[in-house]
Amino acid sequence: MLEAVSEYLVAAARWRGQNRGAELGSPPKMLMRAASDSLSALALGHQADLAILRAEYDPTPPPPSPSPGRTGPGLPPAPPGVPPTGAARGR
Repeated sequence: MLEAVSEYLVAAARWRGQNRGAELGSPPKMLMRAASDSLSALALGHQADLAILRAEYDPTPPPPSPSPGRTGPGLPPAPPGVPPTGAARGR
């Protein structure tokens, strides 16, 4: 509905070429501005609607909580079957 209103405002501003060379603040320029503002309001409403839907149906998962006793990220455990690193034992 708002898009139709915006199209009407643009058509009214362009009627008989009145918008060409019109000064700022003239009725054709005001109609063009009203058309632009109405589309901006429509876009903002659409963006808010999407944000509400995403928050409801696709929420961002919370970050994992750190394990008790750990102060920060560390190295993962070594995979099984891998010899420990360090000085090699004599043969």
